[in-house]
Amino acid sequence: MKEQYAAKRLAILRAAFAIVTEKGYFETTVDEVARRAGVAKGTVYLYFRDKPAIYIGLVDWLIEQALAVTADVVSRPVSPRRKLEDLFAAWATGLMANPGVMALLSVESMHQHNQVMKRFKKHVLPHITEMQDAVAGIVRQGIEQGEFRSVDPQAAAAMYLSAFRAEMLATRPTASPRPRESIKELFFCGILAQSRDRAKPKAR
Repeated sequence: MKEQYAAKRLAILRAAFAIVTEKGYFETTVDEVARRAGVAKGTVYLYFRDKPAIYIGLVDWLIEQALAVTADVVSRPVSPRRKLEDLFAAWATGLMANPGVMALLSVESMHQHNQVMKRFKKHVLPHITEMQDAVAGIVRQGIEQGEFRSVDPQAAAAMYLSAFRAEMLATRPTASPRPRESIKELFFCGILAQSRDRAKPKAR
């Protein structure tokens, strides 16, 4: 029974995801979600009380996937920097495969609907905090192993998440003939000349 419930809920979420990423939250209707999922409109309401609940369910579903990826990367027997680079790449791969995700997760979009934002803060922000804590754990490990300098792990994790979002949104081509330095590299090296020197491996 639980498996059947989970399968139908997932079908509704996938249908909603397809429609929301195509048309946007405000243009999406529960009727469309029901048709795409192959269920009656009343069935949708058995799982989600209203459209904002569907949106929160979508965001929650996506973050749960990101947390699963994060847990996998954290468990790998590699250096802390490699973990952060692998995590960045894994998240990016998932977003590139679903380009509508960034618009779906846009805080600016959520701010347009006060009811959604209130529920977002209550139900989704704890998961984002969990994700930030996982990244902070990697940073803390890097500090303990001497790979990273002594910084506030939570502040570094918050910057990491912001850098990831900025990297995904940075689509404007550069006027410089040299390849654009990625925002990820700016996160690791900073913008001070001494930061770049510090990031280089020491000669033996």
